[in-house]
Amino acid sequence: MTGDVDDSGDGAPPAPRGRRRLVVAAVLLGALLALSGCNTVLGPGPVQEGELAADPGTPYDWDTGVDGYLEVNKNNYTAVYEVANRTTGSTEAGEDFTMELYTRDALGTDQPLDPSSLQFRYENGTVLRYQGTDDGATLVMVKNGETTDVPDEKLAVSKSRRRTTVQLPTNRSGQLAFTAPKNGKQVATPTFIEGSYEMALPEGARVGLPVLAQVQPSRSGTELADNRVHVKWDSVTRASSVIVRYYLVRDLYLFGGLVALMLLVGIAGAGYYYLQIRETVQRREEVGIDIDIDDDDDRDPPPGMG
Repeated sequence: MTGDVDDSGDGAPPAPRGRRRLVVAAVLLGALLALSGCNTVLGPGPVQEGELAADPGTPYDWDTGVDGYLEVNKNNYTAVYEVANRTTGSTEAGEDFTMELYTRDALGTDQPLDPSSLQFRYENGTVLRYQGTDDGATLVMVKNGETTDVPDEKLAVSKSRRRTTVQLPTNRSGQLAFTAPKNGKQVATPTFIEGSYEMALPEGARVGLPVLAQVQPSRSGTELADNRVHVKWDSVTRASSVIVRYYLVRDLYLFGGLVALMLLVGIAGAGYYYLQIRETVQRREEVGIDIDIDDDDDRDPPPGMG
């Protein structure tokens, strides 16, 4: 009788098929992680200079009177932050002044944020922004309506595995603005700065119904202006993130219509079930199934039994 021969010479049996499958699965999983994007062993990829120079669509609102101002659009949101109140990056003298930007995935892992339309505004109103070129983008300064080239190091951007680092030209004053992507009807961002916040939602958006909306941390108040709800926080110092999930007014009508439809279906189903029961009872009565047999006690007993 023949059997498997072990060529290793140590007499050990060959690896079970299940173990081989496990090894193959582990290799494939590692390959998928290596190719899946920012959270990979291959790194987050380079900064897209063309995106830094992109047009934000509407000019940034620098004069809102709050430390952090976010304006939510259909596919993205814009943010303007007072850099003096930042909670990330370097603020120590003798080092490059920086601010670190990131987001969090579904597992709560930090991922580098991909900002676009990056701009910096000095306290005197001068603005640094990127301008598109054939080779990518270059940094320019806009002062009193005149544009001049400046070294890119004044507002350099780099990415690591978990953070996007922006080198700032100043430390205790100025505002950093950028545009960031969003998913669906929700904006969730770490609190890059301390202080007051305000978020302007899209036209027709609301946060009044807790079933359909979520605001974290608890808001200080809301204001409706030009059909846009502005959610406000006096301070977010103790919060690690600002999260707002909203709904549109038309969603409320759709939700109400769906509830009404479900109620109608339920009522119709209950009525149909009731009619079926009535029909069954009538049929039983017609065939005499429900004849009361207690009437037999009134008949005369058989002869000799009385």
